[in-house]
Amino acid sequence: MSKRRLAAALWLCGCSDQLELGSDLTWSADTESADLSQWVAPDAVQLPSADTSVEVTTEQWHGGRHAVKLVNPANWDNEERGPELLHDVGPLGDAYYSAWFLLPVDHQIEPSLTFLQLKSRDATGELLNGEQLQLRSLPSGGYVLQVFHNNAGFLLEPVAAQAPLVTAGSWFHVEARFQPTSGGKLRVWLNGSLSYDLDGRPEPTAADVVFDVCNVVESASPAPLTLFVDDAAVSASRVGPLGHLSFD
Repeated sequence: MSKRRLAAALWLCGCSDQLELGSDLTWSADTESADLSQWVAPDAVQLPSADTSVEVTTEQWHGGRHAVKLVNPANWDNEERGPELLHDVGPLGDAYYSAWFLLPVDHQIEPSLTFLQLKSRDATGELLNGEQLQLRSLPSGGYVLQVFHNNAGFLLEPVAAQAPLVTAGSWFHVEARFQPTSGGKLRVWLNGSLSYDLDGRPEPTAADVVFDVCNVVESASPAPLTLFVDDAAVSASRVGPLGHLSFD
């Protein structure tokens, strides 16, 4: 195993020491600082109300002993709102965006839970919506991963032929490769398996990409809805669920 691959594997195993991960990994957040300092943005934490929260916790973790906990009361009146945690990535380009997520229990969600967004920021600092990764609850339990864009020409993409399923109570890894300046390509992997391979996606309307992990939902039963996030990364090649930077 190369030094770079070994370092990446150790990082996702939860080591708290700063490791040299190579130039392909441009940013990561393992939360082992026990605070949100790794999430660098002018407005890194966004809370739509006092009963939403974003905090570091030791209740659950994927690697190390800490993770981010996002809590949503999930009782909005015909609105989809919730806490968000942002990282300003920089100018548009080809990159991979990944993190580990955990929903501890099954919820019946209306209409869906948005847990990852690729927003953009214009010169005035305003945040603009972009690609969204969502979970839709299933009557039998668990969730299906879906892709949404708040654009009349796109909206909800058809679910992949082999539905990408997420189980409550288990950590799952999601990674998206977004190429906004190369034909609007978007590919999404769930636990290392390619679930969506899309072309011609709309380009962001602002110059800079913002990586957003979030807990945005209209309603859920039971409520509140709690989402845990750990080991987030932005890279020039795939990280994958094993933490190996690889070219794909």
